Amino acid sequence: MNESDWKLYSALRPLAHERLCIRIMEEVERTVLDKSLVPYERIEASEELLKAGQKELYWAFGVFRFSRHEARSHLLGLSARALITTEELTGFSEDTQAWIKECLAHREVHGIEDLEAE
Repeated sequence: MNESDWKLYSALRPLAHERLCIRIMEEVERTVLDKSLVPYERIEASEELLKAGQKELYWAFGVFRFSRHEARSHLLGLSARALITTEELTGFSEDTQAWIKECLAHREVHGIEDLEAE
């Protein structure tokens, strides 16, 4: 990854982490406030969502070291999870953008939705 891509990735990584945390908490919040469920069901469902959220945080951030070597693959994973916007991707080099688009298209063609399966 070239220097300018690395700098942009380094700036976007914490934003992507915060976006995922917000996404997880919003799901938990909706569940906690869902009056169609009895309180115990809301607690149980919230616990499951938090466990799933922790697992997703691990797969989105924990398996990748913060290194230039792994940055491109990590950026792909963040893009696949919609944690990096299309607009933000335009700031990367044409080479990096093309590689990410190609990889995402390949995932779509082959129906890969489970990111852990990759």
